[in-house]
Amino acid sequence: MARVLIVCGSSISSQSLKESAQRSTEAYQADIIFESANFQQAQLADLEQYQLILIAPQADYDIQSLATTNVPVKQMPDDIYGWMNGESLVKFTMTELDKNKVAG
Repeated sequence: MARVLIVCGSSISSQSLKESAQRSTEAYQADIIFESANFQQAQLADLEQYQLILIAPQADYDIQSLATTNVPVKQMPDDIYGWMNGESLVKFTMTELDKNKVAG
């Protein structure tokens, strides 16, 4: 089971995207749990429990504050975030997790 944290400025949009993505995990038989947080919550969390951290495009100004662990931190593509496309987020996440398996 892969745990993925979605981070945005206020956690409102990340919560919506999380819900959309979680519904799509069944269709792709993806063993992924999405969680959401704002930057302040993420900075206080135990980030080592996640296999991937995804940052909202408009919040990439603070990406370095979360890149202090061994957990990969990636910016979500604008089109996925802008359209709140949970299905595309699941595909993107699966690709990123596979990359990390090969590289890790």
